[in-house]
Amino acid sequence: MDIITVFEQFINKFLGYSLEVLPYFFIATVIGAFVQAYISFNIVRRFINKGYSPVITAFFGSSVPVCSCSMIPIAQTINSLSRSYAPAVAFLISAPILSPVIFFLMIGMFGWKLTVFRFVFGFLTAVITAYIVNIFFKKPPTLPVIYSKEQGLSRWQIFKNAFKEIFIGTGKYVLIGLLIASAVAVLVPPSLVSRFSEFSFSYILIAIFSIPIYVCSGEEIPIAKSFVDLGFSQGQALTFMFASAGICIPTILATFKIFPKKLVVFYVLIWFFGSTASGLLFDLIF
Repeated sequence: MDIITVFEQFINKFLGYSLEVLPYFFIATVIGAFVQAYISFNIVRRFINKGYSPVITAFFGSSVPVCSCSMIPIAQTINSLSRSYAPAVAFLISAPILSPVIFFLMIGMFGWKLTVFRFVFGFLTAVITAYIVNIFFKKPPTLPVIYSKEQGLSRWQIFKNAFKEIFIGTGKYVLIGLLIASAVAVLVPPSLVSRFSEFSFSYILIAIFSIPIYVCSGEEIPIAKSFVDLGFSQGQALTFMFASAGICIPTILATFKIFPKKLVVFYVLIWFFGSTASGLLFDLIF
């Protein structure tokens, strides 16, 4: 196969993936900007020390499009306001894998079934893990910080700024993901992916290899789609998406500033076993 043929196949794949995902990405950008403009962090702050606060912060995390690294400053603020680690943990688990951007990208590339499963499994994992943390990891008393919101901007100005930030900031990573996905689809032999996907411990291996990879929120979806086109099951693709988008080495290092070491280890193990279980469970059910 000559270089020109490979390049033509790459362009065709890239255009095909782009036409699938970009309309949904635009809709998601509008929704994400609306959430940032009209849903105040003060709402979360008001309920931060209630018994149901992990549910609130998990929902908050799933409504704000952030990647696994950019969520750290927000999680640190949540943790400083709370009397337990649980709200911050719920946010850290839900934020990188659940968002309006993720929802529409998933529908565009994988359909409703896997999208709904991803959101239900991800949200329940965030909330249940947070309550387990609340039982076994007690936080020493700390002084709360005072949170102040920037004044002087209208809701419309906030919306425009947020739209630009999401469309450009997240969009560039989605574009990178589309380019990688197109290259993988053209260059990686389908037989190789098929053999790998048939291993007995394929879900565990996928999780192990995916966690060190850093992908921004949304970037993992087109890459996972290319793996499915080459032979992965949808469950194996889900394991890759959770493990690669949910946690990475920079995130792990950053959490040491927020949590004690034992909680960080627990947090990493939850991502590993949760990513593995999600894909295996989806394939067993469907």
